[in-house]
Amino acid sequence: MRKYFVIIAMFLASCAAKKQAAEFEARPEWVKQKPMISGYYVGISSVKKIGTSAQYVSKARQEALADLAESVSSNVSSTSVLHSIETEYGFSETYNQSIKISTDDYLEGFDPVDFYETESSHWVYYKIAKRTYHEMKEKRKREAIATAVANYQSGLQEQNANKPKEALAFYLQGLQAIKSYLNEETPAEISGKSVDVGNILYSSTGKILNSLAIKSSTKELTVKRGNSFDKTLEFLLTYNNKPVQGIPVEFSFTGGYLKKDRQNSDVNGFVQLEPEVLYSRNGKEQITATINLKDLAQKAVDDLFIRGLILKRNLKPAIVQVNIEAPALAITITNENTSNADGIENVFNQIAKQYGYELKTVKSADFVFELSYSFKRGESAGGLVSSYISGKLTIKDKSNNIVWAKQTQDIKGVGNNISEARNKAFRDFQKALNRKYFKQGIDNIK
Repeated sequence: MRKYFVIIAMFLASCAAKKQAAEFEARPEWVKQKPMISGYYVGISSVKKIGTSAQYVSKARQEALADLAESVSSNVSSTSVLHSIETEYGFSETYNQSIKISTDDYLEGFDPVDFYETESSHWVYYKIAKRTYHEMKEKRKREAIATAVANYQSGLQEQNANKPKEALAFYLQGLQAIKSYLNEETPAEISGKSVDVGNILYSSTGKILNSLAIKSSTKELTVKRGNSFDKTLEFLLTYNNKPVQGIPVEFSFTGGYLKKDRQNSDVNGFVQLEPEVLYSRNGKEQITATINLKDLAQKAVDDLFIRGLILKRNLKPAIVQVNIEAPALAITITNENTSNADGIENVFNQIAKQYGYELKTVKSADFVFELSYSFKRGESAGGLVSSYISGKLTIKDKSNNIVWAKQTQDIKGVGNNISEARNKAFRDFQKALNRKYFKQGIDNIK
């Protein structure tokens, strides 16, 4: 029986192989091997029949055109904008991906030569005459260069009028118009001179950015943690050393977030950062004001690569050094027996120093910890007595406002007499203050 199964399996395998061979032989030659035709660019693609016929046919078409596009040479000219970018920043993979010939370049002039189908797959075959492609490309390139020249001239007018933001927008829009040709020469005539409009647009953006500057009138300030700095910080925006309006600025603080972190320079070239409360526990921080290139780029063009041309630039920010002083703390203790107060105060002082706080008198401290505690007698049994201790910890600021308050848990001590029970309860109470309550209080001081 087993022998028969083996024979049947071999027979079926042989039939399947013959069927596959027959199907392959039935395929058109262009499906078996991509043809090479003199004077033409050729694109072939095959897709699975997934979805509706309209969906997989459209996908096959797009992939065939993409295959066709890969046949088109796109060497980088040594005088092109892309060459300048690569020289300045290194090879641009992002650009290389986006500069690939768009399928839109083939919407006119390509020929759908043939298609072929099986039960599971769909093939398409396109070609375009090299002459037709290059004629279409040159026509589009001339149109793009004309747009770029118009944008350059508009940008130059704004630049001469001391409007760098508007000038930069025109220059970027000009580069966007010729994006598909940034790896080639883009010759044009401007003011009677033959120039490469791509390079002149690119260099003009650099000149604009290099001439923008931001400076701070304050170099350093000192703030007590939990307080705001005492004056508005002013920053001056200049273009060619002249105040300039409308330049977006972004503020940042190394110790956390700022409530207002963006602003445009006013008619006198100033941006202001209003006083804000700073909570950093570090001794030194920085407030930085940076010209917001991202905002400039986003408002000028929608192409991500063109935006990136200026986002790669590093403009010197204005920096204000911030010295942050820790608040001063003090403690007052109210209890039935003041003889134990020194031990609690020592514990408090150690924790305060550990967290970087100063210690001052109650009158001069920024925050005062008020601790009150009391004992109450507990149950007695077997010759032993117990005592409970509980307390309340309140933190007040300089204006005597309550910042935080906490009722401690009852802590029990057991001894041979009430004094021993109280002492044991107090020791555990002091440990709880050390491990828990004082730290909770400090954590609630901003």
